[in-house]
Amino acid sequence: MDSAHNAIPDHALRPLVDRLLLEQGRLDPLELLLAADMLGYEDYVAWRTGGRSELQSALRAAPEAIAGFLEDAGVYARGQKLVAVPIEHTAWGDRERPLSIGPHPVLTRACALVYAPPPERCQLDLFQDSTALLLEEEVRTALVEHRTGRARDQVARLMHSEPRHPRLGGFLRLIQTLDDADANGRDGRVEERWRELEEIGPLAGQLLGHGARDFLGTLWAALAERLAGRPLGPGSGDFHAAIAWTRAGRWERAREAIESEPEWLDRPVLVLVHAEACWHGRDPVGARRDWLWLCREYPSAAERALRDPAFPDRRLADLWEAFGDLGLEDELATEDFPAWLLLEDPKAFAMIRETGDESSDDRATAYRLLHALVSGDDTIDRRRELGEIQPILLKQFLAYRSHA
Repeated sequence: MDSAHNAIPDHALRPLVDRLLLEQGRLDPLELLLAADMLGYEDYVAWRTGGRSELQSALRAAPEAIAGFLEDAGVYARGQKLVAVPIEHTAWGDRERPLSIGPHPVLTRACALVYAPPPERCQLDLFQDSTALLLEEEVRTALVEHRTGRARDQVARLMHSEPRHPRLGGFLRLIQTLDDADANGRDGRVEERWRELEEIGPLAGQLLGHGARDFLGTLWAALAERLAGRPLGPGSGDFHAAIAWTRAGRWERAREAIESEPEWLDRPVLVLVHAEACWHGRDPVGARRDWLWLCREYPSAAERALRDPAFPDRRLADLWEAFGDLGLEDELATEDFPAWLLLEDPKAFAMIRETGDESSDDRATAYRLLHALVSGDDTIDRRRELGEIQPILLKQFLAYRSHA
């Protein structure tokens, strides 16, 4: 396992903690592990919903390292005048039960403390202590944890306490969305459920804040299960199980759903989802293989992805920008980008075996020739053949060799 301190350098810990405090108003240890990529969301959800008996074995570093990382975060949080508040982890759903972090006692203790602003009550703060505000928080917690019965009870109390509360209607709509979880999706109604979840997303974000991730994620996962085995229809690939899995934050399941499609490489939208699933699943080589395949086969889709400010692979995005800055648009197209990468960063990209590299077209042949040349199999015949097919790449290779 990697060291937690190597995974997140000390200089990056404070900004990460500050971001979580800004977004959530407190520092939850498990949210910190998720944000630091030391815990996969799929494993977290499985633990919360009964699919894992403990969490320790899912962590991406040794228990001692994780515990030390959380303790360092706690020291910084206390320096921000936050106080440690004990927390108990319970399973989601109406059958509430305690959950186990694992057998490591120091890790368990570190995961049992949330850092929050101190409850200073020198003077009665009517806003903070109002019944309506406390009931609101109870409703939010119940909705995030999918405790439908408790959410309904707390909304009834809120309605009795403050009949004209501005968020009552929204809370009731979210409860209805939970009630519909089993009703919709049957008898060909998956499209209706899909649209309902899309429509409810902004409201969930407004009412639940960061908790909308868990509220919506479980619902999207349930819909993805119903879409399993549904054939890939025409169009962009919407209403496919893989896309529902990504919206649930379940990247491994998304990848499995796509790879079960025999012709998924012919659907750019699914290739992009597959690449994203690989990236989030800590398989950057697989993700780059997908993006380079798009460059070769669907250049317009690749260009849109690489130019997107949210594109996750910043190294590849920077190289794409450098490729565009060459000023060789008349000689090198997007389809040539994978070959050019062999010259710009052979250590990173020569290891990527391109999908579909059995093709016999000129660009595929040029790629294979250049791959052999940069990999040390440099012969006059290969240079001559590359020069006949793509002379600019031979020129670039010779410049690369001269520089090397």
